[in-house]
Amino acid sequence: MTTILLILFGVFLVLLVFGMPISFALALASVAALLNLGTYDLTVIVQRMFTSINSFSLMAIPFFMLAGELMEVGGISRRIVNFANAFVGWITGGLAMACVLGSMIFAGVSGSAVATAAAMGSILVPAMEEKKYGKGYSASVVATAGTIGPIIPPSIPMVIYGSITGASIGRLFVGGYIPGILIGLGLMIVAYLIAKKRNYPKTNERISLREIGTCTADALLSLFMPFVIIGGILLGIFTPTEAGAVACVYAFILGAFFYKEIKLKDLYRVMEHGVQITTIVMFLVAVASLFGWILTAEGLPAFIVKSFLNISTNPLVILLLLNVMLLIVGMFMDCTPAIILLMPVLTPLLKSVGIDFVHFGVVMILNLGIGLVTPPVGTCLFVAGKIANISIVEIVKEIFPFLLVMIALLFLITYVPWTVTWLPSVLIG
Repeated sequence: MTTILLILFGVFLVLLVFGMPISFALALASVAALLNLGTYDLTVIVQRMFTSINSFSLMAIPFFMLAGELMEVGGISRRIVNFANAFVGWITGGLAMACVLGSMIFAGVSGSAVATAAAMGSILVPAMEEKKYGKGYSASVVATAGTIGPIIPPSIPMVIYGSITGASIGRLFVGGYIPGILIGLGLMIVAYLIAKKRNYPKTNERISLREIGTCTADALLSLFMPFVIIGGILLGIFTPTEAGAVACVYAFILGAFFYKEIKLKDLYRVMEHGVQITTIVMFLVAVASLFGWILTAEGLPAFIVKSFLNISTNPLVILLLLNVMLLIVGMFMDCTPAIILLMPVLTPLLKSVGIDFVHFGVVMILNLGIGLVTPPVGTCLFVAGKIANISIVEIVKEIFPFLLVMIALLFLITYVPWTVTWLPSVLIG
């Protein structure tokens, strides 16, 4: 086992150092390990990759990604921002708070951290710059608010986690609401305190109820999307996978026929970008599954279980160790490949100490979400930096207060499980 693991991780890390994309690094490391073993026909590579993505649950991924694209082109994102700004724009640092609130609403349809950061950042970073907010501060708000995308349902990482572990995707979706709201409130408080200290301006004076009503009416159909998706799942009208297709249809009808902002010429670009992103994600799922299968075949899960249980059999201690491990993993690996690689290894450990899979799923996704705003990988950092046209270093200088509150809430959610499990028990039973 030792030799194969050295080859797997050695080749993988060397290729990453030389700048190879993570999906190709995983694929080549897996091929190198199988060639060294010599006991498998290499056709197993194609078989394992195909089997890993031949899943009804994973069909939700392209649908939710396409829905996010349609929302941005169709003017839905802008209306969500206007709605959020109407409620919090009159507060000091209101644009930053509107970014967080808008991200929470956008997360209710997109399911993606990067899509949320890109959609909110493209609208709000220029607006914050116009109001003389610091660029690093603006980008750090966009990046951290984007991490709410995978926590508030629907969530692409939750779909992947559920398909691997067998945990109910519906329960995972509902379980993400309270943690997502807590993270959003925590980020808004930090944004407000920093803005107050630096005397950043308000967007506007307190607006009238009539103006709030106008913004709400304009955004009402957009705000209704998450209720359609989650309500349909809870009522058994459609599955989480079918909910992705419903989200696409809803976003298209809204953008094309109600708001009249999606033109026929836009569809090709939207579909092309949606296909590109989906292809990247699904290829990553396939090669990460192959990598994980080799780890499992070589007995790494049993070794991990034994190692952890040698330290402690107390679930609280195990959760602490897992949190520390995931915070480190998240610094070097995006959410999707980390889930695919780690869950086959960690599933036996969770079962042995009786940790609830739905609770741990939300904890894991929140944990890896923090990794999206920590260097060196930090995908949301790069998205926000590109939008604000600043270096990652400038964002990192500003992001620590937001990270601290996210880590504090992570441990609250870890050790107060009802923050995840209560709502599914009430709504699903």
